[in-house]
Amino acid sequence: MTEALGLAPPRGHIAKRFLEPSSVAIVGASTSSGQAYKAGGRAVLEHLRVYGYAGQVMVIHPTATEVDGHPALRSLSDATSVPDVVVIAVPAAAVLGVLEECAAVGARQALILTAGFADMGADGHSLERTLLEFAKQHGIHVVGPNSTGLVNVRTGLAMSMTSVLTEGVPITAGGIAVIAQSGAIGSTVVERARDAGVGISHIVSTGNQRDMDIPDFISYFAGLPEVHTVALYMESIRDGRRFAAAVEQLHDAGKRLITYLGGRTAAGEQAAASHTGKIIGRGALELALLRALDVTVVDDPDDLWVLGTVTAPSQRQFPRRWGMVAYSGGMAVLATEQLASAGVVFPPLGTSTTQRLKALLPSFAAIPNPLDVGPGSMPGHFGGYLTAVAEDPAVEAVCVPLPMGARGWNAQSVADILAVRRATGKPCVVLWYGGRAVDPYIKELREAGVLVAQSPSDLGRLVRALLGPQRVLDPTPTFAGEPATRAATIGGAQALRLLTDYGLDVAAMTVCDAGSAAAAAGALGYPVVVKSADEDIAHRTELGLVAVNLSDAAQVEDAVARMAATSVATNPTWLVQKMVTAGVELILTVRTADDLGVFGTVGVGGAAVEVHRDVEHVPLPCDAATLHKALTRLRLAELIFGFRGSEPVDEAWIGDTLNRMTVLLAEQNLAEIEVNPAIADKNGGTIVDALCVLAAVPALVRSPNS
Repeated sequence: MTEALGLAPPRGHIAKRFLEPSSVAIVGASTSSGQAYKAGGRAVLEHLRVYGYAGQVMVIHPTATEVDGHPALRSLSDATSVPDVVVIAVPAAAVLGVLEECAAVGARQALILTAGFADMGADGHSLERTLLEFAKQHGIHVVGPNSTGLVNVRTGLAMSMTSVLTEGVPITAGGIAVIAQSGAIGSTVVERARDAGVGISHIVSTGNQRDMDIPDFISYFAGLPEVHTVALYMESIRDGRRFAAAVEQLHDAGKRLITYLGGRTAAGEQAAASHTGKIIGRGALELALLRALDVTVVDDPDDLWVLGTVTAPSQRQFPRRWGMVAYSGGMAVLATEQLASAGVVFPPLGTSTTQRLKALLPSFAAIPNPLDVGPGSMPGHFGGYLTAVAEDPAVEAVCVPLPMGARGWNAQSVADILAVRRATGKPCVVLWYGGRAVDPYIKELREAGVLVAQSPSDLGRLVRALLGPQRVLDPTPTFAGEPATRAATIGGAQALRLLTDYGLDVAAMTVCDAGSAAAAAGALGYPVVVKSADEDIAHRTELGLVAVNLSDAAQVEDAVARMAATSVATNPTWLVQKMVTAGVELILTVRTADDLGVFGTVGVGGAAVEVHRDVEHVPLPCDAATLHKALTRLRLAELIFGFRGSEPVDEAWIGDTLNRMTVLLAEQNLAEIEVNPAIADKNGGTIVDALCVLAAVPALVRSPNS
């Protein structure tokens, strides 16, 4: 995909050089003794020793002959071979000098642990840009600056200064690769996973990621057999198309990306020239991209490793139709409330399942789902009830809520759950609301790939992440005042003509003076809408410059006279439109988000769009499935899919309109196109009003039908 667009593809092969080196050189290892000095390069040296890295380790120090018992060289030029990776842990002002040594000896991978660059303001940003430009000119790939390092647990490549490696028990190898823009957050995620007995395969701290970026490492992990899940903490997506290409590689390899996205509730742009621009910020668009890519987005960093332990179902989307069997009524209530709010559906059990359960539970007059079989079922009969529910054709996943450990039933509960999971192949989700006594049993379930939540709120949050991300718009937003410099816009008749030239369905219209309005209305056919056609007038509805549902010439003439009396224009002109009388009002927007890509917005439109604030975003161009998923997330989705017997809106028309607007956006050098409203029904739709925002101020090129 990236090659077709002329973009550099994700560089998994370069990430491999960083994470599978045969030799490592450390520049900046302190000779001072004591725990306080075991940071930076000195910490890397210790961690490589503790984890048993088998490759060659070189220590570079300008004056010392040995560091912590390891021979030291004066410079990289004194080494007998070129190191695969050079770890740089010197002060910021000295980093460029080390890169110059790398260039001189032919070293092509540099891991920069040093902070004090773009993370420290304008001067640091300038210094960072200088060293990155040098590295690029000399073919040196860089991780960082401001990285805590890289770890490959299986090979002992503990090329990191994070204290999590040597404080507490060692990290054990597992199938979860952790990537983090924040080294501190990444280390904390790994520490908490380790303390819960969860294994980690790799730890990647990308730091300021001015060169090697998240997509490069995702691409590498896509081809690595020992990795089944990538757990990602990130605060921004630098290039949406490269990121998407890497995620597609990961998914094509049958692996998952679980992500915590920081900054997703950023305020909308201050100088927005459209309604949509006042509603959304970049974080919302990044989340839309993750949704479109079927990435699992979590709301707590702990969920990265908790969900990482789960064996993924064969289908990409986690199932929503669940069964539940509990022996504690209270636990069933807690779990049901959380799951229902997360979007889980509990279908009625089939007749054969009901009869099967009634034979086992003769006192039950009805067999509901969720099903509480009571403590009398424990320990010998619970597994049979669970098997019957799990084998029901309507049930796609099973939840088992368990209380604190009691009466020695814990081992049997685990055995029953794992047996049912093996027999049915359906996902099992456990809520085990207990104390530390149940920790060994939870560990056993997780090692088998079962999702375990340890509190009701954890259960709801985890399942919401599995089934689909939550909305991101702030419930109490604040809007900026008029921008100091307003973007150049094209509105009214000119915008509608431009859309018409690109084959979009625009309501039939005529622009005329007051004396010709009635004749124009008669030619179009009643009823009509008459509104100001003057380009420099915004918010026509609020100014009383729109009249709707006019049904004869007299009404048109009266409306024009009334509006002319309030218009600020010297010689006002009028836009007469054929009125669309039935359908759902929509807002459709296409806008560029620079390197993130082009995005469409769809939602319930009309004058109250900023009150409803009910919109969803999709990367463009989009396919029917992506658009459909976005529409289902709208709060007022019923209006689109059919409400009180109305026919569903034509989704294909919405998708085609957004994609056509994307072509117009690119060819006319526009930053944004907003259609509000478009009125749609089962047979398509009609655009009533539009606004175009220029990316610059060039003259419009000729449109296809001019």
